[in-house]
Amino acid sequence: MGRTAKYRTQEQQQIARREQHSIWSLEPGAKEARSWENCQAYARRKAIVVSELSRVVIALASEEMSEDSVEKDLFVHHSLSSMPLNLPGIVLTDTDFQRMLTHPPYSPHLINYPSFEKEWPKISAAFHGYATRIYTSSQIMWVDQAAHLDWASLASELNKKY
Repeated sequence: MGRTAKYRTQEQQQIARREQHSIWSLEPGAKEARSWENCQAYARRKAIVVSELSRVVIALASEEMSEDSVEKDLFVHHSLSSMPLNLPGIVLTDTDFQRMLTHPPYSPHLINYPSFEKEWPKISAAFHGYATRIYTSSQIMWVDQAAHLDWASLASELNKKY
């Protein structure tokens, strides 16, 4: 009963596995697929816990911007340029805003800023301007790249992306 052995020795089995691995690794997209699998496995093992937002931050984030506000000017300014945000006692650059796009921990000088709650409307307006600028530039770059592709290549790129 049972299956007959495909390889007589452990060495033969190891050699066959190395050959299979070398063949699989040469297939198009094999490296990206393995990288994606590793990324997913890491995310499952290392669950990222995001703490609850404080009520103050939720309340401040849900406020609307008026048409003639400093916050709206900051949003427009940071959506068009990468100038730093100068607040009393702190200067926020694109690096700080980029860290805010990821999971915690955030920049300690921002989190420990004594006037954080008071200055939050300005910080959030500048951050949303930054995020808008990054998103818009990525979409413009994607459209420029897509303009030079034929339909088959474009469909392939869209399938990879989505």
